Amino acid sequence: MRIRESVDALVAAFNRGSLDVPAGFFAPQTSFTLNDRSYETILGGSPDDPLIRLLARGVGGYRTAARALQYALQQPIVTVETLSDPDDHDAGVATLRVEGQLRDSNEHFVGRCLVKLRCANAALAEVRVSCSPDDLARIVSARQ
Repeated sequence: MRIRESVDALVAAFNRGSLDVPAGFFAPQTSFTLNDRSYETILGGSPDDPLIRLLARGVGGYRTAARALQYALQQPIVTVETLSDPDDHDAGVATLRVEGQLRDSNEHFVGRCLVKLRCANAALAEVRVSCSPDDLARIVSARQ
């Protein structure tokens, strides 16, 4: 898997306002976490619920999170500041800069997040996002 090219394509699509994803980048069971909470938990459902799994995993999980960010930040722009090559355990790390206008206040927002990507079977198996709790609270507030 070519992580760098796929991440660059994903970010470019996001910055255009698109939810398109590179073919084969996410596996159907790719799991997502945000500050050590699974997307299933964030969505308020059981990981065994098929609807929750559809919204929280794979391409659906990415699109659920991306759409929430696009809603909270008007015309958000993501910049890949750093991206490591996969290590011996097929894991890479990216630092992303996220900026835009908060929907609730029109205040300019700039935040950074650390994204850990773990690959398996030529696709992403896990995406772990860590960001400042204060930044996350501002984004959540802007969505309400």
